[in-house]
Amino acid sequence: MASSYVSSVLTALSAGHVALVQEMLILTVFALSFVVWRRVGYKRVSTRNGNVSRKQVEPLAKHVQGKVSGQASKPRFAAQQINDEDQGKAKTAEADMIRFLAQCEFTRALNMYRGLERSGLEVLLSEELFASFVQSAVRVGKLDVAERMLRTMKRSNIAPSLQFWQHTMKLLSSRKQFSLCISAYHLFERSVPLDKTVFSCLINAALEMDLAERTPAMLEKFSQANIAAKDHVLHFRCFVALGNVTAAEALFRQLGAGATTLMLNLLLLTCINSREVDHAFELLQMAKGIEKGQRTCIVDIVSYNTVMKGFASTHRRRRCFDCMRDLIEYGLQPDDITLGSLLDACVADNDLAVANEIGDLLITSGCNMNAAMCAMFIKGLVRAGSLPKALALYEQLKKRNSSAPDVIAYSILIKGLVDQHDLDKALELVDDMRQCAQRPDDIILTHLLEGCRHAGKYELGKHIFQEIVATGVKPSDVTLVTLLKLYGRCGAYREAFELVKGWESLHGTKPSVIHYTCLMSGCFRTKSYDQAWASFELMIANGIEPDATTISTMLPGMVAAH
Repeated sequence: MASSYVSSVLTALSAGHVALVQEMLILTVFALSFVVWRRVGYKRVSTRNGNVSRKQVEPLAKHVQGKVSGQASKPRFAAQQINDEDQGKAKTAEADMIRFLAQCEFTRALNMYRGLERSGLEVLLSEELFASFVQSAVRVGKLDVAERMLRTMKRSNIAPSLQFWQHTMKLLSSRKQFSLCISAYHLFERSVPLDKTVFSCLINAALEMDLAERTPAMLEKFSQANIAAKDHVLHFRCFVALGNVTAAEALFRQLGAGATTLMLNLLLLTCINSREVDHAFELLQMAKGIEKGQRTCIVDIVSYNTVMKGFASTHRRRRCFDCMRDLIEYGLQPDDITLGSLLDACVADNDLAVANEIGDLLITSGCNMNAAMCAMFIKGLVRAGSLPKALALYEQLKKRNSSAPDVIAYSILIKGLVDQHDLDKALELVDDMRQCAQRPDDIILTHLLEGCRHAGKYELGKHIFQEIVATGVKPSDVTLVTLLKLYGRCGAYREAFELVKGWESLHGTKPSVIHYTCLMSGCFRTKSYDQAWASFELMIANGIEPDATTISTMLPGMVAAH
């Protein structure tokens, strides 16, 4: 049995070996036949056409290479093939295309140009035509055509003139076509004229395209264009994008009194972005020294705001405070950005001590603040837990007879007093509002009702509501909720029921499921189960569907009622 198995294996191997040998023989015969056919065919072509010279082969090779590289393969006129007739044809077509472009017939001019291009005569066109085409293409939004014209100029060895660069760059910059500006620069980088208008447009395009790494080479050429001191602003813009504090500082020191406020602010911003806040403050002090003996000022409120924003971002509230003290001593008035950045830093970390110092500084400095700044600062002090300083600042502004705080500032103060259960002081502020010819709004009304709820003064709350509503204030849904909580706190559930029942007819808004749930919750707390059920029936009768909160409020109450 074993011998039969071995014999079958050997038989299979021998059969496979024979098949392999046959395949190898077939492949060998095919390869030899192909080689013989190639050699015989080449000899026949040589015999029929003669020997092909190297000079005849080279143009064909170049033509094939042009195809492979993706360049145009259509025939071009050599210099010796262009005759006077071709030049006259190109000149006439150019005049027609310029006329068409001037008449806003862009498509007609483009079709004529394509006809010349098929004939290879576009190399005879002048810069005037290409300039007209580029500007017209940009105006109609055909940026591909504009780039095509620029590449044709490059291929035809036409170096654009200074006027061409100025007009084209201004047009592209005004249309915010910054990518085409950069493409034009790549094409003619070595032949771009040293002109500040041209390079200012190119540098601005690079900055807008987030290509700050391209700007150093452009800045070097821009500096060679006989620029004035004020033109160095572009350098500082690039330094901000590059984060180059060293170069920015060196240029600022070099300019000295010729530096402008914008240059200083960009220098400070470069330092802040590089986390060199202390160095920025030192440069600010240096700029103040440069100002001495000069008619114009370099440092402004934006300079201080920039530095303060840097200190605030690093949570150095004390340095923010020192910076604001310095700007007041310098004679500047803090604006909303100054106060906002400072207070946000204090509120974020709940720094009551610095907030109190800020309040003292503003009270004693005599700063003139408008209503918006006053409201913002009062809100910041209240949020920082410095309500007494906010009230002191309010009293100081009142004594100066300066611009009165607006309704927002009053609302913030009243809310702070209500939270501290000082209802009497809150009502005094309402009287101050009326003396300043300002009317409380629905938010202030809600705050006062909340204060009455805390104090359990039902009659006072009812009187305040009727008095303010009589002045034309429309109560909100939040006002109704607060009023219902006041009624429930004092056990006036019947009055609360009548209030909800007649609310839509009196004030024009329909109570929601929240109001009915609040009403029923108050009735259950006072064990007025019949009144709670009556409130539920009123809600259903008015087409209000109960929600999950309503059901969870009703079920325990109904169980307790049984």
